[in-house]
Amino acid sequence: MAARVTLYEDLLQELKSNLGEADQRLIQETLEKGLTHGWEDSSTPSSSQKRRAPEEADSHAFYTEHQAASRAGSTESLDCIGEDFNRSDAARRTGFMGKASAVTWMEKLQRENDDGRDEGHEDNRRIDFGSGLDGSHGDSAIQFERSHPLSDANYNCDDIPLSIHENVQAYQVPPRATADFLLACYLETVHPAFPILGKTTFVKQYCAFYDNPNLKTGPRWLAVLNLLFAISARYGRLVGADWSQYSDDHAVYFSRARLLGLDSGSIWIPAELQRIQVHGLASFYLMATNQVNRAFSMSGIAIRQAMTLGLNLRNDDRSLSESSKQIRYLVWWSVASVERVLSGITGRPPSFSGYDCSAPLPLPLEEEMFMSSSTVVYDTPVLRSLRRLSTDESDVSSSTPSSVAKTATSRSSRETSKDSEGQRISPSNALFFLYLTKLYCLDDDIMKQLYRPGLVAQSWASVQSLIAGFQKRLVRWHSALPAAFDFARNQRDQTFLRQRMCLGLAYYSSTMIVNRACLCKMDERIPNETKSGKEADRANAQSYVHAAKCLIDLLPDEPNPAGLYATSPWWNMVHHLMQAATVLMLEISLRATHCPDISDQLFTAAQKALAWLQRMASDDMAAFRAWRLSSEVLQKIASKIGRTVDDRLTRPLQAVDEDVLMQGLSTPPSDYTMPATSGSMPMPVPTSGYTPTSGYMPTSGYMPTSGYMPTSSYMPTPGYMPTTPSSNSDNTTHQPNTAWDFLMLNSYDNYLEDFDPTNPQPPSTQPQW
Repeated sequence: MAARVTLYEDLLQELKSNLGEADQRLIQETLEKGLTHGWEDSSTPSSSQKRRAPEEADSHAFYTEHQAASRAGSTESLDCIGEDFNRSDAARRTGFMGKASAVTWMEKLQRENDDGRDEGHEDNRRIDFGSGLDGSHGDSAIQFERSHPLSDANYNCDDIPLSIHENVQAYQVPPRATADFLLACYLETVHPAFPILGKTTFVKQYCAFYDNPNLKTGPRWLAVLNLLFAISARYGRLVGADWSQYSDDHAVYFSRARLLGLDSGSIWIPAELQRIQVHGLASFYLMATNQVNRAFSMSGIAIRQAMTLGLNLRNDDRSLSESSKQIRYLVWWSVASVERVLSGITGRPPSFSGYDCSAPLPLPLEEEMFMSSSTVVYDTPVLRSLRRLSTDESDVSSSTPSSVAKTATSRSSRETSKDSEGQRISPSNALFFLYLTKLYCLDDDIMKQLYRPGLVAQSWASVQSLIAGFQKRLVRWHSALPAAFDFARNQRDQTFLRQRMCLGLAYYSSTMIVNRACLCKMDERIPNETKSGKEADRANAQSYVHAAKCLIDLLPDEPNPAGLYATSPWWNMVHHLMQAATVLMLEISLRATHCPDISDQLFTAAQKALAWLQRMASDDMAAFRAWRLSSEVLQKIASKIGRTVDDRLTRPLQAVDEDVLMQGLSTPPSDYTMPATSGSMPMPVPTSGYTPTSGYMPTSGYMPTSGYMPTSSYMPTPGYMPTTPSSNSDNTTHQPNTAWDFLMLNSYDNYLEDFDPTNPQPPSTQPQW
């Protein structure tokens, strides 16, 4: 009987994670009612004890995890804030950062150590962790006044000015040689993880643009081009590329994009696909320059515009080609991915939910294949296999409770089948983006269920159950990875090195966010917790710390930022390092309570993270701020485990001028002129001094291939040569294969207005190039 009850409880817990808030609460109440009917051992408090008023007890010592509120964990209350974020410029620039944000973790670490208490011990005397299961709070809500404003722990760069200098010319473009390498950098380092542009079509448009300077080009297309240049120039600055002659080149390109497609009037124009790309690329650029609040706002605009066009839904329009549908899905999942990454960085809920989305996940099929004019590829056993692999079976947005039950009971067998399908498909950038997107979908569920305000009405036991369910899903995601993408293996093959690093960093980041609530002294918060509850809390806390250590272990022992940027998701490396460093310091602050056997390894990993931030600080304002914060905190807490921070890590490697670093992110100098470029310029693939392990050596394989180097003779795919558009005045009868129809996204009407190869005259306001 006991085994059957356990089986039913497990099934209910599995179903609960897929239901709405009301149904989740009903299931949890049902499980807790079982306590009064002998479902637990006799040591479990009765329901009358559960409902005992807080004032009837001198303390919360009688609570178990089933009676203690969800805020007993280190995340505490999720439905309130302890600071006025409108009181000052610094507070407004930082804004609210949720409990999943590394900024919030750092602020709590600062507060605890400045107050002279261990993390997790600060408010126990003032909180009744057992109250509030009915959603009420009253006097039991956490009340404290921050000794540190959140802005003191903020390392992001939203305080930099973003003005446009009068010398920036909107229609000026870099020389062809510079532009070629900027485009190549983007396609090589960013496009696989952010395929918002149709590579084949865009490269042909780019070649035509530079081969014929008299082509009429609209401002939106030029805005896309300049945003692409801005992202690549930022990368060039970080790796010290020879062709990145000015530290603020990327700010110049971004200023042009603002003039061309991000002016104040752009938000009043009806949504269209090219504007979605402009706002999506702008959000990515702002994220890459650590301006997360601005990126978060821009991403929200892109998401709203995409939803206005229905890109979040499956498209059954028979008049639209299959290739156009797939490109639209890629645009949606690109902007959705950036939104979810920013949600994890800021700890704020994303602007949409998986329940609002029915667009199929991206096919693990390279663009050159589904952009083929042949329709045979869409009716093959391979494609049917790919479609099964792309089905997100955890998304039950349109399911009823009964259908959810059916899904849950057979999920294991289906996932095993899907995993084997994934293992049989040859690894590619498209397959990489599919797995990355699936992980971001899981991140959305994590934020929605573990960090929502409504969780305060749940018990700590329900939080434990949610954490266990998400850990299982993360393990299943990892086990489904093809060998070429398995970041846990030490591989000599460098073909998909950047992809492995991207997946590994994202996976460990998700694991940290899942287990954050368990890293505190739970024995003080829930003294009467059951043995199984204590074991679960300890195991989750260890997973939290282990994920941070594993993330740092992915990096070479000898810091070489250029080498790391060249082989990793360079656009958010500071965030990943700061997130892991903060987790390690949280555990050290607790005197390595959860991982005493590896306290020395944890301190070594923390110093390694500090060393990396120190090296990165020379060229990156966010890295400099993160290093300064981490250095101060680590020096304070090192003595708790009997260690001392290496003095060399507490001083900058060289004099850092914050004004210079700020200038490199904001306004170009008044005497700025576009650098002239001539001759060949080698791509920035730093190998000198970058010798981490045999599995992480960047090689010449990361040089853009000849197919990525746009030249006047670039011919992507037969059958996709630009054709002369119809002469009809309304431009509504264009052929789908017309390369000038930007990204093959629209119903091919009105796009030649923005890019017209048949009209050699530039607009009257546009200078000659």
